[in-house]
Amino acid sequence: MNFKSALVAIMGFAAVVSFAAPPKTWDAIYNAEGEGDYAAGKIDGNIRFGKYTHYKEVQPVSFRVNDGLFQFSVAGNMTVPAQKIEKEHFYDTCNDTKEAWISYFNKPRTFKSGKTEHELIINIAGVDLACGNDLYAIADIKLKFDNDKAHEAWTNEIYGREKYRREKVVEFRRAEQEHRADLREKSGFFTDPRDGQSYRTIKVEGREWFAQNVNYEVEGHSWCYEDKDSYCARSGRLYDLEGARQACPEGWHLPRDREWMDMITGLTHCYEGVDKCEAFAKKMKATTGWHGGGGTDEYGFSVFSSGYRKIIGKSTVRYEDMGEYAGFWSGQNGRNETIWLWSMGRMSDQMVRQLVPGNAKVNGYSVRCINGN
Repeated sequence: MNFKSALVAIMGFAAVVSFAAPPKTWDAIYNAEGEGDYAAGKIDGNIRFGKYTHYKEVQPVSFRVNDGLFQFSVAGNMTVPAQKIEKEHFYDTCNDTKEAWISYFNKPRTFKSGKTEHELIINIAGVDLACGNDLYAIADIKLKFDNDKAHEAWTNEIYGREKYRREKVVEFRRAEQEHRADLREKSGFFTDPRDGQSYRTIKVEGREWFAQNVNYEVEGHSWCYEDKDSYCARSGRLYDLEGARQACPEGWHLPRDREWMDMITGLTHCYEGVDKCEAFAKKMKATTGWHGGGGTDEYGFSVFSSGYRKIIGKSTVRYEDMGEYAGFWSGQNGRNETIWLWSMGRMSDQMVRQLVPGNAKVNGYSVRCINGN
């Protein structure tokens, strides 16, 4: 993700840093069992705020989402630290971003409007407003669907029945906001001089790692999931092996297999081998971005489910497993040409090490970088 922060001094801290984590996911609140999803929707027109002279932390907000299956207006309140509004051109940043992230159940329904039929999603569990790289949960939410029949269905079938759980989702999202703020406070940042993108970093056993997926474009060898920019902004780019070897900036490199092992050992303090460490994957996973619930991100490593890009035959491209899987390239160990992939799935308790066959080196996976030679 592109954090618009200046390069700050890297903070020295212990090998394992604990961060406060949200207690649940919205999937858990709804007992969704992986049926729900979380996706970006474009905002049409300006975002309207109840601007205050004295920068109150609770901000009335309204906007219209107009993006494919999402066609509705939103009104509600969002909680923003007053100093952020005062110092960081907050309103302009939100209106430059023009994006909402929507928690929903991904089964569209068909509604008529005159002689035209529209497929729309109306089972909305929550809406967050994106302002730059921050997300703000909309509380006391009111929705007005553009299609009258869709709005009638929302009002009669969903609004009152699910109100309590939507309020619980807002509580969870606010806990996430605090968690992200805690991560940033205890982390360092590195700004890539090639394109100005900034990445949160953490130190493990004295080595500095990117705590976000790389989003640097390597032409012809890197892609956004489903070729959508919003996925790159959320979870970085997917690289083939050649692209992965060019993805890290000068002074950083693609972690070698041994460095992945050392990092996991340093985070978990499990010294019996990563295949014998129990249930550490949940502590490495980001709190959102996984179907059926995210992790606790206790280590601040923030593994986001980025899916992967698969080449079938000579030229057929398929994107798979967003929300279900995250895979990371490793670099060569000396002259050994064996390449390993480090990955975890939605149900994984561990991060597993997979041998990459020659024909899979054109597939696209995520990249993290480590400082030093």
